Amino acid sequence: MRNKKRLALVALTTMIFLTSITPARKIKADENLDYSTALKDSIIFYDANKCGKDAGVNNYFTWRSACHIDDGKDKGLDLSGGYHDAGDHVKFGLPQGYAASVMGWALYEFKSGFDSSQNTDKQLQQLKYFTDYFLKCHPNTNTFYYQVGDGDTDHGYWGAPEKQTTSRPTLYVADSSNPASDVLGETSAALTLMYLNYKNIDSNYAAKCLQAAKELYAMGKTNQGCGSGQTYYKSNSYGDDLAWAAIWLYIAESNNQYLMDAKQFIMLNSISLNDNWTMCWDSMKLPAVLKLSDVTGEKQYKDAMDFNFNYWKNTVKTTAGGLKYLSDWGVLRYAAAESMLALVYYKNNNDESLKTFAKSQIDYILGKNPANMSYVIGFGSKWPKHPHHRAANGYTNDNHDNEKEAKNLILGALVGGPSSNDTYVDDINQYQYTEVAIDYNAGLVGALAGMVQYTNNISKKLGDVNSDGNIDINDYVAMQKYVLGKDVNINKINADVNSDGNVNSKDLLILRKYLSKQIPSFPVQ
Repeated sequence: MRNKKRLALVALTTMIFLTSITPARKIKADENLDYSTALKDSIIFYDANKCGKDAGVNNYFTWRSACHIDDGKDKGLDLSGGYHDAGDHVKFGLPQGYAASVMGWALYEFKSGFDSSQNTDKQLQQLKYFTDYFLKCHPNTNTFYYQVGDGDTDHGYWGAPEKQTTSRPTLYVADSSNPASDVLGETSAALTLMYLNYKNIDSNYAAKCLQAAKELYAMGKTNQGCGSGQTYYKSNSYGDDLAWAAIWLYIAESNNQYLMDAKQFIMLNSISLNDNWTMCWDSMKLPAVLKLSDVTGEKQYKDAMDFNFNYWKNTVKTTAGGLKYLSDWGVLRYAAAESMLALVYYKNNNDESLKTFAKSQIDYILGKNPANMSYVIGFGSKWPKHPHHRAANGYTNDNHDNEKEAKNLILGALVGGPSSNDTYVDDINQYQYTEVAIDYNAGLVGALAGMVQYTNNISKKLGDVNSDGNIDINDYVAMQKYVLGKDVNINKINADVNSDGNVNSKDLLILRKYLSKQIPSFPVQ
């Protein structure tokens, strides 16, 4: 009987495979994009950069597993965990604090977007992997370790993190003798946001995050100064980061001292609130100003945001294809980050031009561009094949093997992006185009969640169990695993093909009949 079932499934698989092959197609300018799937993929990307003994747990990518399990051993601590920075394997303080706080902010602002697209659980999983690591790095009230691995040494290795034997010193610590207000501020904000997002799920864990957030903020406020990041991540300021931390502590606890601190720190070494840049690991000024505008309603903060959005909509360099071109190194991270800011601000101001602006930039990223190519790997029908990422690449650099097309698909990764003439160079050695990084994807996750929430782009498509836009054998396999009790993430709304409120063997049978063309449509649409 088991063999007969297996043969029947093989026959069904073959039939559907032969009848479902369609050629790659260009994305039309007026075509609606699947922001829900893009959001799902952009969150999954972080699995590729997980570090530590649990890196392979709940990991989408089969080519990732435990690595760097001895991190922190030189300090007598377990500092395994956290995320590799980009295509390298260093755990840097600023981009981790930045990515975690922006990802947490995205969930806080766009919860319904995550919920409706069924991406909340995976987002929380990634956020907790960040905060679990941050808590390890804070062994006592006055200490925080924030970099594991030497960038100069690490960058001399090309290969999988699981096979790396390069020395990984615990390079930098913040304590009473070593300031790092920038790192501490961004990390504190991430932990406070975890408290806000998690307090109704696990109040004890959330409380630990809030306590650590307050301690890190106090460290940064008491011993002020920028931290270190070798030549890779060196901040120019820290007032913006402490303001970012303080505003979230105020939101969490309604303590007016935090609000006063935020107002003071945002003006530290600054003569104006106006800023032509955007949110990034080196500047949290605009996010802090935006939240001060939300919390206080004061005109000076609103005017500063209007100044920034006016610059981005009307003045910043724009390519012929419509991309707002702030800088040629990782240009798409800036366009995505500004889009997230625009959508968060739109939430309370209802300025339709902000939503239009964000849509134009996100649509460009997802494929509505002169190259007709998605810059998010695995999305659409055409994407970059040579991302600058050692684990995904799958080769060593012997005989330039690493210049080959990547062995592994790093789903959801946002690449740096094209040149100012909309031209993309798909070359692993030209990493200003092909690099991927945890800070790149953070703003993208937020912008996509906002697009889901405010464009009503979630549509019920019965049978599309894995939310990839198609109804095929992959959906049948996913539903079968779910019905058999296996831990698999499916779109339960689409899987409930008979719309009885349950996903069970009845739905599996109906889907099988649909795929084998025994029925032309589902019983309920």
